[in-house]
Amino acid sequence: MKPPLLVDVGNTRLKWAAVTPRGVIRVQGSVETADATPRWLAAWAKKQAGRRVVVASVVPRVSDALRRRFKDAVFISGTLKGLPLAFHYPRPAELGADRLAAAVGAKGRTAAIIVSCGTATAFSVVDKQGRFSGGTIALGPHALLRALVGATAQLPKITLSPTSRALARSTQEAIRAGIMLGWQGSVREIITCLRQDLGTPARVIITGGSAPLLKGMRGLGRVELRPLLVFEGLRIIADTLPEP
Repeated sequence: MKPPLLVDVGNTRLKWAAVTPRGVIRVQGSVETADATPRWLAAWAKKQAGRRVVVASVVPRVSDALRRRFKDAVFISGTLKGLPLAFHYPRPAELGADRLAAAVGAKGRTAAIIVSCGTATAFSVVDKQGRFSGGTIALGPHALLRALVGATAQLPKITLSPTSRALARSTQEAIRAGIMLGWQGSVREIITCLRQDLGTPARVIITGGSAPLLKGMRGLGRVELRPLLVFEGLRIIADTLPEP
């Protein structure tokens, strides 16, 4: 069996990784999704010719381009035959491919709450039977910042970073505190509600590009930081499904 090429196409970035013969995931590159033009995709796909490709994509235009370039590629969806994930969810076809791959990667002996921190903050629940059971979708921190700046005049540009201080001494600090503490508070509250809905202990797994911004956040207990969770799920799917 050929080592697969794993592709994660998010709203912000397109990332790809290879799996070594020993099963280790090696991230090979990434690009802004907006820069993944048809010309760029054609050149990139040419370099990957002959490889087995497994894709989790939430961007239809990129999905369509990859389908044209990789005729035998596997595209993750809730209707994919042989997907190693059960559902306690009425319409699996509506679920994003990244959430599905992350759920496959998170399956274990206990329930899990996955917090995927990207353009959106997606909360996905895998119950103790290993079934995808639902979740919540909220704005991510950078989307919150863009919404604030877009709706308000004369705000300065800032860079988001973790903070626990609400008593800000400048406009920049006030914006950073408002975005970060508000986002962290919503993450904490949603996790609390999901645990109550589950009625059983659940691990919290944090992944995604903005995951480091939750570092040191209080009130969650022990959390697992797994930045390659989507790739972990894609590797499992690649190992489960037969080659075409």
